[in-house]
Amino acid sequence: MAAGGTASPPTEAMRRGVSRGLFVAVVVVVAVIMLAAGLYVGKTVLGSTSASSKPFVVGTNVPFDPFEDYNTTTKAYFGFDIAFAGMIAAAEHRTLLITNYADFDALLTDAGAGVFDMAASAITESGSVGAGRNISMSFSAPYFEANQALLVKSSSSITCVASGCTVAVMAPLKIGLQSGTSSADWANSYLKNNETTGTITEFQSVDTEVTALEAGALDAVIIDTGPAASYAAGSSGALRVAGVIHTGELYGFAVAHGDPNDYVPVINGVIETAMQNGTYQKMVTYWGLG
Repeated sequence: MAAGGTASPPTEAMRRGVSRGLFVAVVVVVAVIMLAAGLYVGKTVLGSTSASSKPFVVGTNVPFDPFEDYNTTTKAYFGFDIAFAGMIAAAEHRTLLITNYADFDALLTDAGAGVFDMAASAITESGSVGAGRNISMSFSAPYFEANQALLVKSSSSITCVASGCTVAVMAPLKIGLQSGTSSADWANSYLKNNETTGTITEFQSVDTEVTALEAGALDAVIIDTGPAASYAAGSSGALRVAGVIHTGELYGFAVAHGDPNDYVPVINGVIETAMQNGTYQKMVTYWGLG
């Protein structure tokens, strides 16, 4: 999570009667739109003119900057995924409403059950973790390729070779990661049975695992490369990325299993158009992902 007032949505935004840490906020979202004059950063507000009075509800799990986060000063969600969600909502001729889940596992469960229209939360749809998720939900075409990274304190002596972080480097470390994520899947598949003196601790949210790292309770955190770089950049020099764990995973937007509302063709159309007309590359640059 970058510096500058970003945090989880306030408790007063909690929907009455909803469990599992689900928050709903009326939002002003950053929508990145390609215009003839270049890149325009606009605003979409719940209640604005739309062809449908029914909002397009998108589930997410913040903080995971630069893909999704919440700014307590502007009371707005923002990020690469949120920008895409704004364009997809516009393609559906509906206004965007963001639903934040404090629990990533709960987000995925409700995505597959169709509790909301679409999940946008840097969700891996490829590999073994993706195969498992495809059983219970449907995905768009991939829109981003990512790897994992090892986030450490700047004072740490932990280093990785240029080709990437190895299991041997991580085996003796106290490592934190977010439960239900591809980070956890990778660690449980490749690291857990090869630990020497190290341990793996799973956290419900990214901010709590990073706080544990900063406090010295952990040696390192395994997290996707984009958020790892963002946390390091916003740490005032306290954190650094020790290296990359090459996983080559693909992110996709998730909808209810079987896509009963036929959202996937619309989502894929938005992704394809953005990649073809230059919007995608401008978004990648704008959010520091390129």
